[in-house]
Amino acid sequence: MTLRGALALLVAFAAPAGPQMLPAGPATIVLIRHGEEPHDPANPHLSQEGRTRADRFVEFMTHDPAMTRLGAPAAIFATETTNDGNGQRTQETVAPLAKVLRLQVQTPYHGKDYDKLARRVMSDPTLAGKTVVICWNQEWLPELAAALGVTPQPPKWKGKVYDVVYVISYRNRRALLTTTRYGD
Repeated sequence: MTLRGALALLVAFAAPAGPQMLPAGPATIVLIRHGEEPHDPANPHLSQEGRTRADRFVEFMTHDPAMTRLGAPAAIFATETTNDGNGQRTQETVAPLAKVLRLQVQTPYHGKDYDKLARRVMSDPTLAGKTVVICWNQEWLPELAAALGVTPQPPKWKGKVYDVVYVISYRNRRALLTTTRYGD
């Protein structure tokens, strides 16, 4: 080993661990809410409109130039289903995309546990530099965006809005939020 190589090795091991040493998070996170629900509030599944919207989301993610330039998603997350069926619609909304991409919809947390999901996604080295899709309950989407680094926190999601997409891009470890729409 040359003196230069030994010095480089010594500097590499002696350098303090800082942000540059942390694993990088995803390059982009796409956040949506579930599709439309049926008129019967006891039905935990998507309505026909919601199923149509889920199919439109596949088209949006696989054909819209703004989305395809991000690269194919490496992971898809949705809320875990609770005993009363809450969470079922988020899973059904992204299931068609997961099928096309041959990915499993990961459902590790209930909607209120958005902070746990954010920590998991941001610290998973297998997602570093990749695109992640998350379908969550609308009442927690602004908080989830904030937990993913968006400041200021976006306003409350309007109850009858189903076609908004939050696109969170990371540049120099800063979260940049843009919004777009799909499906109409």
